[in-house]
Amino acid sequence: MMRSNDNEPEIVVEYRDPREGFKGWLVIDRTVHRICAGGMRIQPGLSREHLCEMARNMTLKMRIADLRVDGAKSGIDYDPNSPGKTAAVARFLKAIAPYIRQVYSMGPDLNIDMNELQAVAARQSIPSVKMAIARAQGWEMAYFLKRSAILSETIDGFSLARLRAGYGVAAAVLAMLKFLGIKPAKASIAIQGFGNLAKAALFGLDRAGCRIVAVADVEKCVINQQGIDLKELLGSNSPVTNHGISHSGLTNLPSGKRLQTAESQAILACECDILVPAALENTVTPEIAEKLQVKGVVPGANLAVPIESDAILYRRGIPVLPDFLAGCGGSLSMEGLYGPNFHPTAREVLDHVESRMGELVRQAIDVGKAGKCSLREAALRICAERKDHPDSRPYGRPE
Repeated sequence: MMRSNDNEPEIVVEYRDPREGFKGWLVIDRTVHRICAGGMRIQPGLSREHLCEMARNMTLKMRIADLRVDGAKSGIDYDPNSPGKTAAVARFLKAIAPYIRQVYSMGPDLNIDMNELQAVAARQSIPSVKMAIARAQGWEMAYFLKRSAILSETIDGFSLARLRAGYGVAAAVLAMLKFLGIKPAKASIAIQGFGNLAKAALFGLDRAGCRIVAVADVEKCVINQQGIDLKELLGSNSPVTNHGISHSGLTNLPSGKRLQTAESQAILACECDILVPAALENTVTPEIAEKLQVKGVVPGANLAVPIESDAILYRRGIPVLPDFLAGCGGSLSMEGLYGPNFHPTAREVLDHVESRMGELVRQAIDVGKAGKCSLREAALRICAERKDHPDSRPYGRPE
């Protein structure tokens, strides 16, 4: 059962930096299971309250995925462009290291990637920011690290670590298209965002044959109703590197006759089958929800569609997957990586993400139809019915 007061996390660790004075927090929403999990972010203006909300959302991701893991989130109120970023992260990780070693499985979030996190952790004698999984699974650290190395395997040049979360968003889009009766080859998709999550979703959707008609970053939007070519979008020499997805932004977009450019917000006025908000919170405001010209919304970013906007879109007959469902691909990938009693390949992990995401979306749709409610309400009902397993390992069959 979920606790009665879902507004207050069970543990909040507040950090004040002794050198620069910034604040940071580790928020653990619940302590029911052996571990909790959630990303670490670097964000100017970040607050305790915002991290608490995101940690609650992580708990929903774990519950909808039926994983024996609780939700958490951490971060620092800091400028990610500051030259002191790495040192600031190191001091924060040192402060919360006891939690990382025992109960908190950390991942990358806004303005930091897994390679950066792991490099900083190594200097703190932390072998992995996900090392709590080893204890919870009952594994020796050497075995855990060998299994975790699968995250570095590549598929078409993309590492599994970079691909896993966004690939889950792509799988959610494909499941939504199936519900709408639209074949991938006939589908038009607009993606708001050009970070790692959005690029990984682009990768998955492009390979499924979907037509990407618009992509936006924080500065501009590129549009082509006939379909944007991935190489043209990212640059013919850099769509994929040995380190994963290119980090080039739309500002450096090569000049191409087929691509029109506009202000970033233009993507929210683009006509398409599916809109994928994959960058910022509160992207689809109530005002925007009243005007969207789409057949469905699949948010990859946390809290991208406020509850009020979800209600408006439901009234308009536009299905919206809740972000804690569409965005749980990273959690599903952990199940696919650490759950089997054998070492899976990177491809097998992604196949697991795609299969499980399809199942979860279909389940939410079925509950929504039966209950005559929005997909968000349907998913919340599913979460409420999930059982806790406090004494079981997080991944694999319950003990």
